[in-house]
This record gives sequence, C-alpha cells and structure tokens, in this order.
Amino acid sequence: MSHPTHIRPRPRTRESGFTLLELMIVVAIIGILAAVAIPQYQVYVAKTKQAEADEILSAVYTNEILYQSENGTYANSEALLGMTMDGKRYYSVVAFTGVTATTYTATITANLDSDATLDTWVMHQDEPEGVNTCNDVTDVGPDC
Repeated sequence: MSHPTHIRPRPRTRESGFTLLELMIVVAIIGILAAVAIPQYQVYVAKTKQAEADEILSAVYTNEILYQSENGTYANSEALLGMTMDGKRYYSVVAFTGVTATTYTATITANLDSDATLDTWVMHQDEPEGVNTCNDVTDVGPDC
C-alpha cells in the first residue's frame, strides 16, 4: 500500500451564517425601533379607550332628552336612564351633578394608563359633545 507523499490541503469553503457583529447590529436596530414604537402604541391604545367616553356620553345625552320629555326633569343616574352596562368598562359610572328640570352635568372618569391622573370627560345638557377636561394620555387639561 502506498502512501501519498504530497497531501493537498482541503480548499477553504466559506462558512455560511452571520458574524457576531452583524447579529449585534440587528439587535441594536430592533431595540431602537422598539424604544420608539412601544410608547407610541401605548398612546394609540389609550386614545382608542377614550372613544368609550364619547359613546357613553352620547348615550347619556340621548337618554336624558327622552327622560326629560317624559318626566319633566332630567335623570340623576344611569339606572333611571336604563343604561345598565354589562361587561368591562374603562370609564366609571356616570356621575350626575346639578340635575334639575332644565339642566344637568354628566361626568365620567377612567385611569387609562395606571398613573395618578384620571381621564375626565364632562358634558352639559346644552352640549351633546363631551369635553375632555383632563386628558390622561397627555396629562393636559385644566383639571389635571
């Protein structure tokens, strides 16, 4: 049996895959994107929760008009308006103040982002649109 006198080195093949530096760059880019995107997403979610306030106050306005036309005065509770809500609500029970035959004020609040600020909406009998007096998303408003 003869032994080869000359051993040829194996040709170098390029290994496929990523270097550690390339992986670190990708992880850094993902981290930067997450740092920008997550807070914006949280603001978007909180703003969509605020749509509930508009829905509730719109229902209060409509039901108060009906209640006042039938009873000669405005109602001072959701129960009198027939607005018992089933399921989860972000906003607490509607608080009625200054209720008379000609006027009322409805207020609802919610803590949308688990901080000390409450998102507060107020509506009066002459304005069907609720006013966000303290915005929990931006912490802006006269009542914050």
